[in-house]
Amino acid sequence: MEERLTGKNILIVIPKDYYLEAQLDPVLESMNAEGAKVLVASTKLKEAIGMKGGRTKPDVLIVDAIEGITGDSYVSAAKGVRQIKGVFHGVIVIGGNGARTYLWKDELLRLLINDRYRSRMVVAAIGSAVPCLGKAGLLQSLEATTEPGNKKAAAALEDSKAVLVDEAVTTADRIFTVRDASGVPAFLDAFIKAVAKTPAK
Repeated sequence: MEERLTGKNILIVIPKDYYLEAQLDPVLESMNAEGAKVLVASTKLKEAIGMKGGRTKPDVLIVDAIEGITGDSYVSAAKGVRQIKGVFHGVIVIGGNGARTYLWKDELLRLLINDRYRSRMVVAAIGSAVPCLGKAGLLQSLEATTEPGNKKAAAALEDSKAVLVDEAVTTADRIFTVRDASGVPAFLDAFIKAVAKTPAK
């Protein structure tokens, strides 16, 4: 099977606790299978505990992921300079009960999502993480979906002026929203195709 994401970097953002394994696991597996370089980011570098007791140790902090993949600092003219080794071609924010507590209000995540989108890259969020895209100002007047029965997520999306629809996946100009884990398989193929088209820098 041809690896469609060779040479691409994907950032997966998870809540520092209470993420949903049913969303994270298939996404991680698929991105790795497609040959992408995958990093998991969170607000803390400690091991995150999933809703079903799974454990994931983030690779980077969200704040450090904003600049892209940084190499070791090297010193030039007595100032430490971070070496940028690559940008993230796609960002996927994972839901779970921790998303509202830890990610919705995260200013750094908002900056990161905005920056990637403005750089013509692909951004996505699943389930209760979808309001992160709304809070980053990306869902205004766009159709978006979120987990059924999650009144707080629905209200947050309405506040962001998104148009709430009952679809498994919505896509608009490099922005994906996914209702819940059941929508992940359909989303992954479309997301991979979109990321494969991003500029290679």
